[in-house]
Amino acid sequence: MMMGLALLAVAVEIPDTRLYQEALSKHVNLQGGVRYAALNKDLGPLNRFVEQLAQVSPDSHPALFPSREAKLAHWLNTYNALVVWAFAQEYPAGKTRLANKVGQFNFFYRRKFTVGGRERSLDDIETNSIRKAFGDPRIHFALVCASASCPWLSPVAYTAGNVELELEKRTQLFVSQARNVEKDSATGRVTLSMIFRWYEGDFGGREKLLAFLEQRRPGLTAHAAGKTVELRYRPYDWSLNEEPTAGSDPAHTLGSAANKR
Repeated sequence: MMMGLALLAVAVEIPDTRLYQEALSKHVNLQGGVRYAALNKDLGPLNRFVEQLAQVSPDSHPALFPSREAKLAHWLNTYNALVVWAFAQEYPAGKTRLANKVGQFNFFYRRKFTVGGRERSLDDIETNSIRKAFGDPRIHFALVCASASCPWLSPVAYTAGNVELELEKRTQLFVSQARNVEKDSATGRVTLSMIFRWYEGDFGGREKLLAFLEQRRPGLTAHAAGKTVELRYRPYDWSLNEEPTAGSDPAHTLGSAANKR
């Protein structure tokens, strides 16, 4: 009996990110577009990764995640992998599930996934295991909700060794894109992704958010020296973040402006 328990303990390992990386490398392009149709027919590696996520997490096996970076990388991969897996396994039937608020609520709040032996929603993972646990607003540029207005899905799985660099790279990419941060040179008005409105508090409030953006986009607030910067927010496009196919409109598929992640 004791030997059996010992063998079971030895068998518990950290989820193998190589499985997730295989899915990313084969089915995600450099613009974050996912080839859901192809992934639907090639779910083996991602299925195995999701099965491993169901058994192990920093909550269930903290010794396997000894550093802040290891924990953060795991939770970012967990959220993104579950989102991609859910859409891929039910593609194309579920591709429009986020088109309205009821669908968004059902997917992010009501649907449960087994993670580290517990039943959890995506919102629970994002809010409690990532946002509250780490207090780093850059996570908003790494979490991907399978929608066109989301940050581009990274083709690289996060690891303890790369998560800090990758977070900064994803942040710089997101902030550099006009669809997310755009300044009207004539009026000084700044139009932002709705992500900045929904999560302004994670940046420390309006002024700290502007400082965060100014650091990465020098001159963004210069026109309004001594004045209050006028902010507007671009409507969120909840259409699926799939790679454009022949005959589709790529501008709409991955970034047109069309409501919370």
